[in-house]
Amino acid sequence: MTEQTELRESSDVDSPEALREFFHQVKDRAKDMSPVCFENRYPHVAAKVLWMLAQGAPVSVIAKATNVGRYSIRNMEWRHNDTLETKRKEFSKKYAIAAAEYTDLLFEKAEQLANDPEQLSKISPDKLALTVGIMTDKSSQLSGMATSVVEHRKGASIDDAAKMIADAKARIASKVRDSAIEAEVVETQ
Repeated sequence: MTEQTELRESSDVDSPEALREFFHQVKDRAKDMSPVCFENRYPHVAAKVLWMLAQGAPVSVIAKATNVGRYSIRNMEWRHNDTLETKRKEFSKKYAIAAAEYTDLLFEKAEQLANDPEQLSKISPDKLALTVGIMTDKSSQLSGMATSVVEHRKGASIDDAAKMIADAKARIASKVRDSAIEAEVVETQ
């Protein structure tokens, strides 16, 4: 399979035909649900909500685009979880292919900047640092390296610390008692 064919097939994931097929899947699944459920009353809207969920759109964006409440969206997400997972895998393949394409473009752009110091001077260091950070993080993630490290430290407990403080106070009090100086009061006229 050529890269061009693979890219074309990945775009079929969100083609009008794929959306129609998804609509029919949602409608068929709704037959087993209550006749008053959202999927049976508004199948086109339900399909759009689920389609957007599968693509990873935030609930707030979906609610605004479809005029469907957050509660209804979460209920549909719960009822159609297995369908959504299947669609998410299809979309993830599409996004992985797009990421590979844009990574190639990023390397081309980096090469252009390396060969043109004037253009390179126009790029702010924070943008370069952000790019390096993201690429390093993704490289670590894809190579299986840990992307975060949790350190566990062991030390004295609160009870141990309280006992050490009490012991220290007792030692200080003992030294003060032992080194008390007797003084003679002398009156001056």
